[in-house]
Amino acid sequence: MVQNLQEAFCRNPMDSKSKLHVKNQDLPLYSFRQGLEATYDEIPLEYLNFSDAPEMTQSAYPHRHDFYEILYVTKGKGTHYIDFNAYPIEPGTFYFISPGQVHYWETTIPLEGEILVFTNDFLLLAPADYMVISELSFFHTVEGSPMLKLNEADRLPIGSLFKVIAEEFQINDFRVASVLRAYLHILLVQIQRIFATQRTEAGNGQDKSSHKLTRQFKKLVTNHFDTVQSVQEFAGQLGVSVNHLNKTVKNTTGFTPGQLIRQEIVLEAKRLFKHTDLTATEIGYRLGFEDSSYFGRFFKREVGIPPGQFRQDLA
Repeated sequence: MVQNLQEAFCRNPMDSKSKLHVKNQDLPLYSFRQGLEATYDEIPLEYLNFSDAPEMTQSAYPHRHDFYEILYVTKGKGTHYIDFNAYPIEPGTFYFISPGQVHYWETTIPLEGEILVFTNDFLLLAPADYMVISELSFFHTVEGSPMLKLNEADRLPIGSLFKVIAEEFQINDFRVASVLRAYLHILLVQIQRIFATQRTEAGNGQDKSSHKLTRQFKKLVTNHFDTVQSVQEFAGQLGVSVNHLNKTVKNTTGFTPGQLIRQEIVLEAKRLFKHTDLTATEIGYRLGFEDSSYFGRFFKREVGIPPGQFRQDLA
């Protein structure tokens, strides 16, 4: 299903039958195709193996997605970079990529394993489905790393779930979307159980409602930080008071909501400085700063050095 990547900065890795493509962005962005003719092809879920178009699935160039990605590595060695953090590649390990995150691989032994990518809308068909997403500790993480190493006992049931998803994915039937959605729900819940158990055993405690609210807030910030920078507006979207949001987020993360908003803006600025040739003025404008000098002062205040020095230090 997946074709080789073409050699271009923004890469166009997919043929006309694939649901994924790269938008023409300064920083490559994978997205689901829209408006495909076949109903089956319109399912916003893709199942892949790492051996499928390794130039994409094991890409060594920084890129991001507008969807969720679950990466289950069964073989391979190297380093997985997610934003500005490096994670070791270990067999039997999940890596979770949330929309907007920048990631890439440096492999010394090629990867083997399975990949699931899906949109938020694929799951959210009923009000109860929103609770499933808000329960997931491994997307839009509040604390800890976006990876999960399975023990031997957990590998068999997880592997079995991937097997039935792979088999169902090959069935060209109008009912397949409902079946895939059900299996994906089961997989996510099973991963969450393992994730929560490991965090509890490590002394991090059980997930609390405060963590759920904080994850919901961080998800909103990730999606809208370039257009909404008001804590009051975010609190309104979440249906809570500003005071409650301030207290909950501060108790959970150690930062105020305003600080997390600024951190998200700075993170995106760093991504663009590192992975594109955009000027500081262009980056500031993209992040909602009409005044380039104000953006420079903002960046220096938050990072400790001016934009020009930050980019120079990356060289």
